[in-house]
Amino acid sequence: MGEGHLLANRYRLDEVVGRGGMGTVWGAYDVMLDRRVAVKEVVLPPGLTPAERDVLYERTFREARASARLNHPSVVTVHDVLEEAGRPWIVMELVQARSLQDVLDEEGVLAHRRAAEIGLQMLGALRHAHEKGILHRDIKPSNVLITDSGRVVLTDFGIAQVEGDATLTQTGLVMGSPAYIPPERVQGERAVPASDLWALGATLYATLEGRSPYERPDAMASLEAALTEPVPPPRNAGPLASVLEGLLAREPAHRITGAQAQPMLAHVATMPEPIPPISFRPPDATLLDEPAGGYHEQTVVDEPADTVLDSVTFEEVTRLDREGPGSAAMPSYGPRGSGHAPPPNLHPSSGHSQGRTAGPRPGTGQGTGAGHGTGAGHGTGAGHGTGAGHGTGAGHGTGAGRGSGPVTPDPEVRTLLETEWAVPPVPGPQTPPPWEQPEQFRQWQQPPPPAHLDRRDRERRKTIVIVTVAVVLVVVAVLAGAFILRDKLNSSAAAAPSETVRTALTG
Repeated sequence: MGEGHLLANRYRLDEVVGRGGMGTVWGAYDVMLDRRVAVKEVVLPPGLTPAERDVLYERTFREARASARLNHPSVVTVHDVLEEAGRPWIVMELVQARSLQDVLDEEGVLAHRRAAEIGLQMLGALRHAHEKGILHRDIKPSNVLITDSGRVVLTDFGIAQVEGDATLTQTGLVMGSPAYIPPERVQGERAVPASDLWALGATLYATLEGRSPYERPDAMASLEAALTEPVPPPRNAGPLASVLEGLLAREPAHRITGAQAQPMLAHVATMPEPIPPISFRPPDATLLDEPAGGYHEQTVVDEPADTVLDSVTFEEVTRLDREGPGSAAMPSYGPRGSGHAPPPNLHPSSGHSQGRTAGPRPGTGQGTGAGHGTGAGHGTGAGHGTGAGHGTGAGHGTGAGRGSGPVTPDPEVRTLLETEWAVPPVPGPQTPPPWEQPEQFRQWQQPPPPAHLDRRDRERRKTIVIVTVAVVLVVVAVLAGAFILRDKLNSSAAAAPSETVRTALTG
């Protein structure tokens, strides 16, 4: 048979879409129903005995009957089965899709969510088949089709076993793919629904690891591994680890059922997509240039600033002397009770400080003769010592006060009082701030709009009103004219028949 052959005068063979161990799949056209279909040609190997040929014939018809009993989105629909040229042909639904094996070969292992979605649809097809009493017995990635829309279709029920039918497996012959055969079938036991679930787990294992658990270089090595070796733990199972562990249990009685596996797969299939980690690259360290030759970094050490006065000259905080009888009008500046202050410049004749007065001050006050030094100062004579005050004669102490006699004011030296920290009042009339003079600073406010702008606005409004009234009058006039014209036309139409009747009567 070749391309263009019309099978059973109905199905035109167009091209080969796939080949397998059990035959060739053609893309064909149903000329009667005007649709695309797939036709599976069962190729019988040469050298078969009549009994073996009969077994293959029966297997082909069994596949057709098994698929025809199933009605599920994940199972290929069988349309017809016929025999021509000494071999059977199965006409089925044409699914334009890649096999799961092709996807793994082209894209590599799948993500957990996508693998769970595929497994969930495969499990739905298997549970539907098991409810109908049908076992697939050859589940593997090459028998799973995946469309571009994400639909998963389970194909090739060629060695399916239907409940109630006699087995077609010969003694000592194991049917199926060695890498996906469950251990109990390798041991020669009869297939059960748990056997299909083990093959489903092996297929999911391959989607995550890239190979089946018992994939070996040859078929005999795979069968030996299935008999003697445990399933290698998957490295990329992730959230599907518990599902794979339950499906790939060695003993069928210890495997989870389809009803138990379905919610586990559904949970992983509905998980949100993992957020890719944000790669953070620290900024490269900034390298400093090496200093040029002959350059030597110098460390500058801040020298302490020169003090204005030595610590010896610092005294207690200056306050205003208590005024006594006979004190001058202007107070002297100095410590409270003493009138002492540290001046920035020392006069040789005036000791520690020169007080500030408005004029000569008798009695208490800061006067000459008291200072740090000999003569008038902190020492012998009049200074900080014994006698009256801090020195003999006039000084810091009790007795005759801080000094006596007239005091010469120093215009350069003045210690401010607490009460003089504020701005001194300015003699004369005070001018209030601008915000207290609204009448004088009215120009700071936003001026009203000019009168000519307001007049222009009023004129514009008046013009708009006049134009609007004129338009309304014109519309009213047009409507009135239309009504008058309609009345005249109606009157003329009514008068015309009357004239005709009168003419006829007179005639």
